[in-house]
Amino acid sequence: MADTTLSDVTTLVRYLIEDTSTNNLPGDIFVYANSAVFTLTESNVIEVTQVLVNDSSLGSGDYSYDVDDNSVQVVSSLSSGDTIEIQYSYYANYSDSIIQNYIRSAVIHLSINNYYNFEVVSTGIYPEPSTTEKNLIAMVASLLINPGNQSIRLPDITINVPNDLPTNTKIAKVINVAKHNTTGIFSLL
Repeated sequence: MADTTLSDVTTLVRYLIEDTSTNNLPGDIFVYANSAVFTLTESNVIEVTQVLVNDSSLGSGDYSYDVDDNSVQVVSSLSSGDTIEIQYSYYANYSDSIIQNYIRSAVIHLSINNYYNFEVVSTGIYPEPSTTEKNLIAMVASLLINPGNQSIRLPDITINVPNDLPTNTKIAKVINVAKHNTTGIFSLL
């Protein structure tokens, strides 16, 4: 199948929309009363990096993270009044699954605009897009996420887009210019 995963393009989109990972330091602070399940304040958690009880670090087997509930359950014993700090990294704006839905839409836009008929198969893109095509998919996805973005830059492509165009028109123009321009710098007027 495809060697390009949706995660590969997700990383490019994150750079374009400036939604890179952030560490929650100091972490979320809780005081234990009767429930050892603690809901995190930020969504889009990448990983829980450390859990501390009264400033002492717990081992990874002493707690578990539930992605569906966005919560951490401490399985070691706690006493009423214990202070729990949960440190984690997260994305400020978008989960991977939301960005990957935008990538799927971007692939459809490439097909609709007669660029190429890529398919999203499971967690990959088929056939294998070139680096420039991956960057183009990421750019279209970032325009879908943030249609007001007027300048988008990746190592091999830069696009300057007027803000007064509808999103679908911007995308169509970006794809059309990409079909005919191999210099990597596009200005849409």
